[in-house]
Amino acid sequence: MADIWDSVELKISFRRGVNETLMQDWLALTAIAESITFSGDCDAIIWSFDNSSKFSVQSMYNTVSFRGIQPVYTPVIWNLYVPPRVHIFLWLLSNNKTLTRTNLAKRRSLEDLSCLFCSDTETTHHLFFDCCIASVLWKHVSNIFEIQIGSSFESVARWWVSYNKNSVLNTVCAALMWSLWKLRNEICFQGKIWKDKRVVLNKTIQALKNWRPLCKAGSEEKYDWAINKITEKSLRPLMLIAGSLGTEATSSSTSAPPSSELEVLRAVSSAMAENSTVPRTLV
Repeated sequence: MADIWDSVELKISFRRGVNETLMQDWLALTAIAESITFSGDCDAIIWSFDNSSKFSVQSMYNTVSFRGIQPVYTPVIWNLYVPPRVHIFLWLLSNNKTLTRTNLAKRRSLEDLSCLFCSDTETTHHLFFDCCIASVLWKHVSNIFEIQIGSSFESVARWWVSYNKNSVLNTVCAALMWSLWKLRNEICFQGKIWKDKRVVLNKTIQALKNWRPLCKAGSEEKYDWAINKITEKSLRPLMLIAGSLGTEATSSSTSAPPSSELEVLRAVSSAMAENSTVPRTLV
């Protein structure tokens, strides 16, 4: 290796020209070579099937069970039609590296692990897919595109593989998760007051408008259609639906309505505890 790489440049030249595909492969190889550094230490045997380079039974089990096959979602992240910083965010999300409270607790002592939108533990899965607010937002996306999406990371990432065919859907999903993450950080670090789901929807709409120049050629009409549909969702008043009756239910109280959707959800939970015969869900 030292004969062709001196930690500065590859000592290799081409005798003839190469096509664009081969040149991309060459640039990828060069990027890998640039990550190699030499040291004066003696060579050591490492375990290549784990990031720690140390053998573990779990890494052996994963290698034997799945034959070392890696998920296809991570590589295609870089092909999505979103800004570079969102690419990095999605990569962190796919590897469970976003600094949610449970991930922060692995680095330092953290007493409060609760979600900023509810009282459950803030894991990556909970914040983006299982939280009551995230569930409502994904329900809107499911209704707009007439698919089932948002129950888990896999339910979103599986559409990334066909990134050209589903470019608009993938961009909307990325904008929603990015907006949810930004709002979470604003509440955590800037003391922003949480109101209701419309805050996230409006952030998503603004992100999509800002990213429109990145839209795949030929998809502009569907892209604008998606923005209009989300805008319609954001303008709808907050409602409670009686699941077993299939009709809208409004509070009989004459007092002012709750100031946030979270308070609405808490009111629903309280009502369901008193009378469990009529389940209600937030839309």
